[in-house]
Amino acid sequence: MSIVSVVAASLYLGLLPLSHAAPIEAFATANSCTAPRGTLFLNGDVGIPGTFNTRDYIHPGADVIINGTWSTHVYSSTSRDYVRIHVTPALSAQGLWWDIAFSTQQLGTPLAVGLYTNAQRAPFADPGHPGLSVSGDGRGCNTLAGEFQIHDIVWDSVGLLKLSASFLQRCEAGTPVLRGMVAYERQ
Repeated sequence: MSIVSVVAASLYLGLLPLSHAAPIEAFATANSCTAPRGTLFLNGDVGIPGTFNTRDYIHPGADVIINGTWSTHVYSSTSRDYVRIHVTPALSAQGLWWDIAFSTQQLGTPLAVGLYTNAQRAPFADPGHPGLSVSGDGRGCNTLAGEFQIHDIVWDSVGLLKLSASFLQRCEAGTPVLRGMVAYERQ
């Protein structure tokens, strides 16, 4: 997907204001995430051959996944501090599956609206660090550095009702970046 397509998708998803001039680093700290529920947006660095600008290992390039099968797993219904969203895209060209995990277990608080910096790989985050993990098609980070922002989260007596979040992760704490957002609502 070209940078023009990435900017267009970002505007559509509500990740960037119309006046935003630098789309590449804005994803994890966007002020809002107004994408339709059931949307996963992934935008990983594609790299430049022959340079030190390397590609993201998890998802080089950009995809907006809106058709597929969605499921969630909440690891503790009482503490509400670890959520994994699983997406199986309807189009195999968008990958066979994607998992996105957000955790505040090592912070001792439930997931809530807010910005979580200094994230480490969930579920292996050290005390004092939030957990994040975006993986798919058999690719995952051994370790990572990142951040995520929960824009909207609603719980009910069954569990997670809806979640809207943006994220940024660097595998092995390297320079290639995977940015994205997820908007989920239980049917």
